[in-house]
Amino acid sequence: MRSGPQDLPASYPLLKLVLVAYVLSGLLFLISGVGTLGLYSALVLVVVDTLLLAGFTYLILRTFDYSARFIQTLTALAGAGALLQFIALPLGWWFTWADNAAAAAQIPALLWLILMMWSLIVTGHILRHALSVSLGIGVLCALGYVLVSWTLAEQLMLGL
Repeated sequence: MRSGPQDLPASYPLLKLVLVAYVLSGLLFLISGVGTLGLYSALVLVVVDTLLLAGFTYLILRTFDYSARFIQTLTALAGAGALLQFIALPLGWWFTWADNAAAAAQIPALLWLILMMWSLIVTGHILRHALSVSLGIGVLCALGYVLVSWTLAEQLMLGL
């Protein structure tokens, strides 16, 4: 939370590397036992999510007239997303394992909620710097993205 996307280099090779990490972390999460998806369905969801992240980033930066910040902002958002997905992986396994014993699921459920809140704050922080707005506005933008992403994922799951 000390740095913003402006501290990253505007580098296409770095962006590509981070997007690969984002896709791989999403795939690993969805097919590793945390999710119940096959490889094809998981790949479709991850690709759509990645395109949505890129489209959202472009659209919101363009709306605020900061299109020049696209590469750095998308790099920061995808990098933070990949890191948080890798952190969520063992927590998801724990939750899945503990789900069989309802009392044992309380701790991973609480930690999952904390991780989701932290993810919104991190995304809000990145957007705050990218858009030159307050943290509250950045978090609201992040929440809007999450709601659209979840809704789209749910609709895709119905079709897959």
